[in-house]
Amino acid sequence: MKQIQNRYNIIALGLIVALLIGTMSSYFDFGFVSVFFSVFLPLLFLLNIFILIIGIWNKKYHYSIGFLTFLLCFSIPYRGLKKEFRKTSDSFSILSFNVREFNADNDINEENIPNKISNFINAKNADILCIQESSHKISKIILNYPYKFYGLVKNKTLLEIHSKHPILKTGFINFPNTINNAVYADIKIKNDTIRLYNIHLQSFGVELNSDKENNNRYAEFLKKINTGAFKQIEQAELVKNNSKSCNKKIIISGDFNSTPFSLPHRILKKGLNDSFICKGSGLGSTYSLFNYPLRLDCFFVDPRIEINSHENFNLSLSDHEPILMTFKFCNNNNNNGIN
Repeated sequence: MKQIQNRYNIIALGLIVALLIGTMSSYFDFGFVSVFFSVFLPLLFLLNIFILIIGIWNKKYHYSIGFLTFLLCFSIPYRGLKKEFRKTSDSFSILSFNVREFNADNDINEENIPNKISNFINAKNADILCIQESSHKISKIILNYPYKFYGLVKNKTLLEIHSKHPILKTGFINFPNTINNAVYADIKIKNDTIRLYNIHLQSFGVELNSDKENNNRYAEFLKKINTGAFKQIEQAELVKNNSKSCNKKIIISGDFNSTPFSLPHRILKKGLNDSFICKGSGLGSTYSLFNYPLRLDCFFVDPRIEINSHENFNLSLSDHEPILMTFKFCNNNNNNGIN
């Protein structure tokens, strides 16, 4: 019995230390280590809840260290059910969707993907639409948006912003040495103007090449992960620095290719509210990694803007799932608190 107890203590302490290292890795660039923990930190958190319960039962209160540290640094990744919100005359909506070039490579075995995506977008009828990895020719079938910004840049994936409200100014944020990029638009909505960022951070795109020897395969794999992590941080800082120079109300949207437990996510979110944490429900997953749910697509919102709702859609029309947020402008510059 004592031997079993000793083994449990070793396992428990190991999981606590792993959660502490994982939490710390969201503040620093540890390359592959940070990426690994950013993906699996929720599982470590769940295991630490179990350890906490056993620890309290056995009066080993130091078993709560990992659990409490996580709560100090992050929001709980699961949100309860939210009340249904009905759009009002003073509320507005934004839909964000990585459409993966409308299935141009036929990765999804389903017919008429472009029309199905277009029908979905038209049915949601959001005030503003942000598309990542678009196709200029195909996206023309999307209707009801008199103002459009096609972020066409040579050798870059296409980002688009469609709006029912006037677009006053547009711009690009160049991400060096990559096909990924970011665009923004200043949009006038009644008496207010927002700066909306549509971003597509670095994707890792890692595959183990079976033609190479094992050592070379894994070395190349780790190199790609480390390079991708560095580029994501660099790109997040470029977007954040641009937003700091703007005095308008800020909304950052798009495909971050990083989880809420990563440094790029932390950089972009600073000073802003996460619409999922405020008004979402469930896990908020937008991407499936071998059936493991990840929340890679987000809205980060200026605290001078009130978030009314956040909705995820379980669609199989792309590798990512769309998200929809409704919001309104706060009266007297009150805010709904940084989360």
